[in-house]
Amino acid sequence: MENIPQIDYIQPWKDAMRYGLMAGRPYSESCMHTYSLYVKQFLAEYGEVSLINFKKAMIQIPIVQFAKRLKLYEALNCFARYLIEEKAMDASYIQEVKRFKPKRHLPPKKTTVDQSGLEKLLKVTQNPLDRLIVILLSQTGLRVTEAASLLLSDLDLEKKVLTVRLAKWGKTRRVGLTDITIEAIQAYLSVRPQSSLPQLFINRDKNPMTRYGLRVRLEKLGKLTDVPVTPHALRRAFVTLNANKGRPLVMLQIACGHSDIATTRSYCMTTEDETIQAMQGW
Repeated sequence: MENIPQIDYIQPWKDAMRYGLMAGRPYSESCMHTYSLYVKQFLAEYGEVSLINFKKAMIQIPIVQFAKRLKLYEALNCFARYLIEEKAMDASYIQEVKRFKPKRHLPPKKTTVDQSGLEKLLKVTQNPLDRLIVILLSQTGLRVTEAASLLLSDLDLEKKVLTVRLAKWGKTRRVGLTDITIEAIQAYLSVRPQSSLPQLFINRDKNPMTRYGLRVRLEKLGKLTDVPVTPHALRRAFVTLNANKGRPLVMLQIACGHSDIATTRSYCMTTEDETIQAMQGW
């Protein structure tokens, strides 16, 4: 094996992910950013990926932080597979580390927003930007990264269609736009900062808004209303509210861009009381 520091493989590894040379299909920019961040931080702390160093790192992450532990495992595994392919690491690592793959031992914390919560959020929005963020995410089920990546050219308001080009795994899909969403888009466009940037969402400094910027704006609305809200909570709300209205689950799966309908089903957080109320009208 070549005696090259593992850190020097970061960029070619990212290129391999970007051009589909890792899993046969390209990774999303968001995934590449997250994975490379985890790997860079790991290498800065421990020098190289190894089973011993992996176990050291896992001991430093509280057991309740399942998502962080799993993301570290996945990021290092992805990087290790590239190193093995380049003959820069022993192939035994992948098999040995499987024993230590984090497993969820506590129920996942899932939040959603009901119809009353949505109305409260919309009531406290003080500008077209915040109103659009709430409406767009709850009416289309977009991931926050997908929303932050939207371009003006992705909008076809005449045909009431939105094209999502930077979806998970580099997929592209189209979603329909409701009248209320179109109205919110038009209201925002009328006050959007003048800019030659192609992104839909622009902040007050005339820079593209990041997914973190969108999340922060939502969290501020949540504090004003005592409604726990995140971008993913609105994605779950999209599935739950539409499922409760009788929308076909397969259509919601397509709208959300889920590969497996079981994932869409897991997003549906219909309560027992809602079920009882619906049954009483059957």
